[in-house]
Amino acid sequence: MRVLLCERSFSGHRKSYFQRLSDMEGIEFYSFAPENTGLPDNRYFAFDSSKMHKSFADYLSWVRQVRKIVKENRIDVLHLTDGDSVMRYLGIGLHIPDVRVIVTYHHLFKGAVRRLSYRLMNAGKSHCCVVHTDVLKTEMKKIGVSNVIRCHYPAFDFDAFEKINSRQCKARFGLDEGVPVIGIIGGMTEYKHIIPFLNILRECTRDFRLLICGSPSELSEQAISEAIAPYRKKVVTVLRKLNDEEYRAAVAASDIIYCLYGLNFNGASGPLTDGVCCRKLILSCSHGSLGDIVSTYHLGLTADITNSGAILRQTESALSQALDFRYDDSAEKYRECIKPEAFAATYKKIYLGNVE
Repeated sequence: MRVLLCERSFSGHRKSYFQRLSDMEGIEFYSFAPENTGLPDNRYFAFDSSKMHKSFADYLSWVRQVRKIVKENRIDVLHLTDGDSVMRYLGIGLHIPDVRVIVTYHHLFKGAVRRLSYRLMNAGKSHCCVVHTDVLKTEMKKIGVSNVIRCHYPAFDFDAFEKINSRQCKARFGLDEGVPVIGIIGGMTEYKHIIPFLNILRECTRDFRLLICGSPSELSEQAISEAIAPYRKKVVTVLRKLNDEEYRAAVAASDIIYCLYGLNFNGASGPLTDGVCCRKLILSCSHGSLGDIVSTYHLGLTADITNSGAILRQTESALSQALDFRYDDSAEKYRECIKPEAFAATYKKIYLGNVE
């Protein structure tokens, strides 16, 4: 079987996602992507991500290149690993005779045009889509997409996380072992609701340490500095893009992983997934996919993101439990589901058409 993987950007975890798929045994992979992740040169086709514009002409040019690769290499399965980036034009040109098309969505966007795009991009028996949470699967079905499959988002560095010494990582950041650490890790984007949370922490009555690690991205360093000013001595900040080893150390040094994201977010979370590798307590919003995952699998605590009092109460509760928090059977079950091997096994079944 020949599978063509298509990706337009390797930002965030996308490269790891793409590479884990292309490393799968028993399937002949081709790729159309910004760089080669290890395939033979004759099975890699370069996509210039600097030309990833949003005009219809650019989209049609991309579709023509995809169809050309499919035809010339007798591709059986076309997998768009980031359907979110190409849904603007409703999947025009992506229904190719005798080729199965799989579209992975990492988020769920609202709106009438988006709903139409989801339905059109996945219309027909030869098409299906993949999402990473049960909530997104349910939402897709509600808007009329019946051929949708859930594959848990994996922890690509699962083995590396298992080998990390949390005590050493705390020492690296100058954090006390006996005081619970809240970790806000990764890109500091608006949807993560970070500044309101930092302001709420001013009212916290329990002792804590706060580790803020990642690129300021959509938040300014000044905004973060002003928010934490009343308790600055309790905070360690590393406001820049982290390399993989630094990111893992930040997760391991935390006792509580912050996932109190805003109402406009509904998808999987890298920090949540990686926190689960280290069996950390997850402090999450109660809505959407994150709330469902944390509640269903007993991974920690959730709070209504619109209620500052609830956020404060749950944060203080998390701080009271964090140092003694242990995963139960449900949490361990979810932890098994996010191993890269489980992720690859599910996708292999999808490629072969063996998943309902």
